[in-house]
Amino acid sequence: MVKKLTFWSATGFVVLYFVAVFAAEFIGFAHPVCWVLAPALGALLGALPYRWLSLRWHGFGLGTVLSAVFGLLMMAMGEVDLTRLAIIVGCGVLSDLVRLGVKKDAVTYPLLALGNIAEIIYLWTRKAWYLQGAAEEVGQAYADAMVPLQSTLWLVVALVAIVVAAECGLWIAKKIIK
Repeated sequence: MVKKLTFWSATGFVVLYFVAVFAAEFIGFAHPVCWVLAPALGALLGALPYRWLSLRWHGFGLGTVLSAVFGLLMMAMGEVDLTRLAIIVGCGVLSDLVRLGVKKDAVTYPLLALGNIAEIIYLWTRKAWYLQGAAEEVGQAYADAMVPLQSTLWLVVALVAIVVAAECGLWIAKKIIK
């Protein structure tokens, strides 16, 4: 039996979604490949709160709220700018628009999760700037190891990993939340 959605339970699971996706970023400090795959881990960890909310929130707005809260908090922490915020929220809105017609988490959640790529999109679109920031934050050796990851192939790998991780996360969430 699905319980009713209350303001406080929704708020708690929105915060849990943010914490899950944000916490996944920290694996990136282990190795540059982990940095590229961190958004996929975020998609995996964020699936449980998304699934819990999706069973209770049937109308438009779930993806939009999750992405807006995530993006605005990331912006407040100085982790994303307006361009990347637009990508994050755009994926959330797209997720909601598709959800109006499809109503399947297996389609809508991966669309929302693709917004996670916004956090690292400059690795491929502003290459020199990104490497300079990585060198300042983590060290020159780390930045040098990121250079091979700036290929289009690695962008595709990251996007596919996000979708696969989102689907796996939903599968696990469905087993946990009956």
